[in-house]
Amino acid sequence: MKQALVLLSLLAVMLVSSVAGAAPVFKDEDKGIAVNVGVLLQPWFQMTMPGSNGAGPGACGSALRNRCSTGIGNARGDGPAEDFFLRRARLMIWGSVTKDLAYFAETDEPNLGKGGNFNTGAGSAFSFIQDAFLSYTIHPAFKIDVGLFLIPLSHHTLEGATSLNALDYHSDEIRFPTGRIFRDTGIQFRGLALQDHLHYRLAITEGVRNSALVVTTAGAPAPAHSVLNPGSVPRFTAQIRGNIMGSEPDFFFKGIYFSEKPIISVGLGGDWQSEAAFKLNHHHGDYAALSADAFVEYPLTPKDEIIGKVNYFYYAQGNESFTGPVLVNGMMVNSTVAVPGATSVPQGSSAAYAEVGFRHDFIEPLAYLEVFKARKDEQSILAPHVGVNFWVLKHNFNVKTDVGYKRTEVKAQTMKKDILWTTQAQMFF
Repeated sequence: MKQALVLLSLLAVMLVSSVAGAAPVFKDEDKGIAVNVGVLLQPWFQMTMPGSNGAGPGACGSALRNRCSTGIGNARGDGPAEDFFLRRARLMIWGSVTKDLAYFAETDEPNLGKGGNFNTGAGSAFSFIQDAFLSYTIHPAFKIDVGLFLIPLSHHTLEGATSLNALDYHSDEIRFPTGRIFRDTGIQFRGLALQDHLHYRLAITEGVRNSALVVTTAGAPAPAHSVLNPGSVPRFTAQIRGNIMGSEPDFFFKGIYFSEKPIISVGLGGDWQSEAAFKLNHHHGDYAALSADAFVEYPLTPKDEIIGKVNYFYYAQGNESFTGPVLVNGMMVNSTVAVPGATSVPQGSSAAYAEVGFRHDFIEPLAYLEVFKARKDEQSILAPHVGVNFWVLKHNFNVKTDVGYKRTEVKAQTMKKDILWTTQAQMFF
């Protein structure tokens, strides 16, 4: 089996290198100038099936068949559906201008062809810029990043998509108030201190900005309590990590390093912005989130290692959207405010995941469990997964397959049960 995967990997290398190798790469060690070009492709095959069906006609996920999740199974809700699509297609450029000034930028076209949808959303080859930032190193203990970058709430939110250990991110557990897929624009200070035993990051970013309110009464002034962040206070996100063994000095953390030496760290993170969320009483208040996590990669032999992660998230009460009646000029009118990129829940929530794998040479079986629970029993998610990774060329070429079960329960609604089988091939050069 390994020989077949090696042959497949060689074909993949030839195919991808014919694309990536055509881009110029430049390096001047004396001046510290470097230009690198990369390509990330993650084609997916996914089979989904509802674990429970509703009664009556209608599409799965409709009012008559609400026990089926949208996009799970066939349209009738009585059997599986297969889907071939491109989970990620990215072009990257990174390097340095001087020995102290580095840069990174990438584009992304996510979920291209999923469910038969090939709309890029921007009318161009790639729908948006995923990352774009500069990094200036004053000292290994003090670096400055500016631009669009990953928010440093936890180890997982800083991991690059090229080096995840599980098949994908634990996105159900990460609930941010705004931004673009775990990212925001701003400035960040980071570094390694205390002989690399302390890793710190402090990001000051744009966060929620909502200076206008749409109301149904033309010309009516927006009520003050419906405007988020009226003082335009920035968002603050911080993380400190204690490196018990080893360290992770790069901007992007990895879900697996294939390290020859142990890497063990624990981290605490916080995310806060003043008056950036609507509370249950429809008045605004502070947004807040906390994270606690641990990361372990422990090699037993040159070919054997254990990789494990555990993460807990706490999200305070508050939501970044508001729809309902408000008082305007003595009249009750309907108003709508929505913040792009928001995934938080009004009641607040707790979430956690645990992930563990054992790699022998190029094969790694792994399992993980995801848990999400909104307060006041509004919503809960339970999702166990098992899978196998084939690290043929480590991060450059690998194949992952994963089988998962997801149970979603919403207050006053029928429980939804989903079964998913996903296989991904990754090529990164």
